[in-house]
Amino acid sequence: MSARTRQSLRFPARQGGRRRRAWPAAAAVAIGVMTLGVLAPPAASDSAAPAAAAARQDAVQRALNTLVRDDGMPAALASVQDRNGRARTYTAGVGDLTTGAKVPRDGQVRIGSNTKTFTAVVVLQLVAERRVSLDAFVDTYLPGLVRGKGIDGGRITVRQLLQHTSGLPDYGMHLDDDEIRNRYFEPRELLDLALEHPATAAPGKKWGYSNTNYVLAGLIVQKVTGRPLAEEMDRRIIKRIGLRHTYFPAPVR
Repeated sequence: MSARTRQSLRFPARQGGRRRRAWPAAAAVAIGVMTLGVLAPPAASDSAAPAAAAARQDAVQRALNTLVRDDGMPAALASVQDRNGRARTYTAGVGDLTTGAKVPRDGQVRIGSNTKTFTAVVVLQLVAERRVSLDAFVDTYLPGLVRGKGIDGGRITVRQLLQHTSGLPDYGMHLDDDEIRNRYFEPRELLDLALEHPATAAPGKKWGYSNTNYVLAGLIVQKVTGRPLAEEMDRRIIKRIGLRHTYFPAPVR
């Protein structure tokens, strides 16, 4: 899932052989908005408002500068809107490390794991339609698909997938950052990679963040609806709430 407009931020290739943590550009947006929320005071008097607004703006810019300077991001982009509807866009770093071009103020942003929210909404809509049960086992919808070392889809519920309590290993821990960034993987490829590794815990016994959970949730959506996850997200969420610049970039077949 990507929020896109007309231009993109160009990320650098990974340096050396060490696996480096990947931060999507969306992280900059999240931190910028979160910083504003933390620092925003109750309604200020007219005389105090300009000073308070300036302080908030400086805090957002400092947060973006820190992302680039200390966290190794090539660029950061944030747009903040105040209670009166006035918006301001902040940037830091460069949009292309090769040319040194400025960060595009309407740049494309991959929202990364925020996509999980969309997947969960579709699953919960199917629950409301009584087409999926949160307490049903994965095998109910994907019989025999989830098997591995200490892993059994007949013991993992849909609820545990959404809550990250399934004990499924995270395929993301076994992929290079550049692979994730620059190549499309079929859901089954990612699932098969995860299933090469043992369970991290028994189902329901421990919380542990795993991207594999939401790959399976997406596969359940596709099996139940008979349509690609991208189409279901577009039909059920994106078009309904008017997200004109948001789309799922994966192939739709």
